[in-house]
Amino acid sequence: MLKENFAKFMKKMPLDEMVLGIGDVARVTGVSQSQLRYWERKGYIQTSELADGGNRKFTYKTALQVKQIKMLLDEGYTLVSAVARARKRGVYAETLRSFFEERFNAITVDDDQHEATIDLGVFDPDPSQHLIAYRRADQWHFRLGPAE
Repeated sequence: MLKENFAKFMKKMPLDEMVLGIGDVARVTGVSQSQLRYWERKGYIQTSELADGGNRKFTYKTALQVKQIKMLLDEGYTLVSAVARARKRGVYAETLRSFFEERFNAITVDDDQHEATIDLGVFDPDPSQHLIAYRRADQWHFRLGPAE
């Protein structure tokens, strides 16, 4: 059984500090550098910083947004509609990230049994208990367990 505490690791993931060059973003998203510059001029995406020599840098979050816009464009959405949908999805993703950053305490994985347990922290109505999510037979369930 593998047991690891990723809480500190998850909370220290500096997504806003992880920056990529425009060439890297173009390569991983399939969007050309000229298209990225156009989207930036239109205000659809933001440059994190301009490095020495004027090279554009984008955060990891922006790279994910670019990939979402590209996927939506490939599905037939207009650029304006794709940007709006990607921004909405970004709000959802940020909400989930915030939830896990605040609630995630630990994870236990049993590779042999394909089972996992996630400690979501203190159960508000009863601080002596933690809310535990666990997967058995490919289904997620919840239970209360003692705070350790």
